[in-house]
Amino acid sequence: MFESINEARKAINALRDTLTRKAEGIDNETFAMIAALQQVLDIAEAADQQAQTLNPDEITDIGGQGLTLIDNLVLLLAAKSLVSEKQDIEQVALVIAQWVITHHGVLKNIQSVVDGLAYLANALHDKAALSRMAVFMGQVAHACHAILRHDLDNSNPARPWRVLNINRGIVATRSQDLDIMNAVFTDLIRAIPMDAPEFFSEGMLEMMRQNYPERVCEVVQEFYERTKLPVIH
Repeated sequence: MFESINEARKAINALRDTLTRKAEGIDNETFAMIAALQQVLDIAEAADQQAQTLNPDEITDIGGQGLTLIDNLVLLLAAKSLVSEKQDIEQVALVIAQWVITHHGVLKNIQSVVDGLAYLANALHDKAALSRMAVFMGQVAHACHAILRHDLDNSNPARPWRVLNINRGIVATRSQDLDIMNAVFTDLIRAIPMDAPEFFSEGMLEMMRQNYPERVCEVVQEFYERTKLPVIH
């Protein structure tokens, strides 16, 4: 994850340079999106330096604009098979999400944020880093708009809200931090109650496959027993 807006800006500049070299099939609209995304980061940096005062609604709108631009760029990069550039631009989404959270805005669009978190989590192995990731994922969930959190249309298993909470549960498990696991699992039951039984059922199988420590297995077992569906005879 990029540590600062400046690092995110460097990634966007690198993307612009890459697309300039591979100009075939890249239209002016794409470069206009990159320029607009750079402007979003300029505004974010000005707000951080208190050079520009923004209220939470303005933070929400600006962050949303940035994330929508990233969604569109991700689609373009995926179509061009620019995998590394796609992953970098998704990490920029995490910087924007962090900025929105820090300034008390609301996240209305989390597709690229969720994808960026998934890539980053897969690259992590240090348990302390995984614990911190689970906390940040919780901050993202808490900042989501009520429409996302209410999860009214739960027919799509790939919906970002579900993926965010499932992945957070996996990250918490991998951290083997019992306090984090208990907090995250409790949140998961509230956030996606219809999916919780399957998550903990799969979790029990994973405990056996990966030979997790007994103390970790006990936490997963507790939540499995709490959520398992009754057997109909």
